[in-house]
Amino acid sequence: MTVYLDLSNLFNIFCIVQGITTAGLLFYRMDSPTNKWLAWLVVGLTLQVIDYFLTRSGVYWNHKWLYFMPLFYSWSFGPLLYAYVRTRAGQNVSLPGWWFIPVVIQGLFYVILTLQPFENKAWFWINVHKPFTRYVDYYGASAMILYAIYRSRPFATDRWLRLLLNSLGVFYVVAAFEPLFNDAYLPDNWPKFYLTYQILPLFVYALALIGLFYNRLTKPERPSVPVVPPQPVTADQRERMLLAIQQQQLYKNPDLSLAVLAKNLGESPNVISRIINNGFDQSFNEFINTYRVAEVKRRMAAGDTDRVTILSIALDAGFPSKTTFNRVFKEMTGHTPKEYVKMSQITLRDDSAS
Repeated sequence: MTVYLDLSNLFNIFCIVQGITTAGLLFYRMDSPTNKWLAWLVVGLTLQVIDYFLTRSGVYWNHKWLYFMPLFYSWSFGPLLYAYVRTRAGQNVSLPGWWFIPVVIQGLFYVILTLQPFENKAWFWINVHKPFTRYVDYYGASAMILYAIYRSRPFATDRWLRLLLNSLGVFYVVAAFEPLFNDAYLPDNWPKFYLTYQILPLFVYALALIGLFYNRLTKPERPSVPVVPPQPVTADQRERMLLAIQQQQLYKNPDLSLAVLAKNLGESPNVISRIINNGFDQSFNEFINTYRVAEVKRRMAAGDTDRVTILSIALDAGFPSKTTFNRVFKEMTGHTPKEYVKMSQITLRDDSAS
């Protein structure tokens, strides 16, 4: 088998090996949800770099039966990136299944084409994919990624994640003009310029490094010192926290995170975490969910379920999804939401009878 190798292809091989080994290591550390989301993102990006390598190295040309191999899962990059950044910020993430319907369709699209004879693949490329479907694929995936970057920015609490999101944003905005440039300004017999071929491997390499060395990048090593007792939480700090949560009702924000709460109070996320842990003996998620559950219980007791659905009440209280609401409510009350509604209705009837 003849393989064309230049510096670009050699770098692609390096990034592919780096991506595969890093993803394997992250899957091995599956105790952390952050590692799980990052591992899948690195896998998806690495598969796309493999496709670039097979194209530029001449492997596809020499083995035409390989065309349309199912290596493109770009519609998954947006949801995976969003989930990674949110879990890195310390939030529980449960993505709805419909977010991944486009990538399932994308995978089936390439699997079906892979099984076709070369003549069918060539006809499909010339008459359908080259003029139409590849643009739907390209711009649809790019739009999802840019939207994920926009939604993820409030949760990027350190400079490495902000740099990654900013770089990805600039890359996909510029890359959006790449097909237009090729079609409008380059003659048909000229070699095409593909920015994604040149830059995407760099992001795979960068993500691999972040996955391997994140803690070292964000938490520089310090010489060992005697353990200092945690600073006590003052009454003023507790009062400011309760004011923000109770009166401003920040818990109703489904995107509330340590970073968002810290920005509202003018403190660092570490200080906010210490106030909640030491001042209220709860984790951040437990503290916020306590108020959300209390709000849902209040509205159930008031009979609001006669006018709106339980899910609507839960979303109004700040729960980001039905799955999260059902799990947290059962943990805190010992009952499912429907069971609790029935109990509330019985209590209301008893009160009215007396």
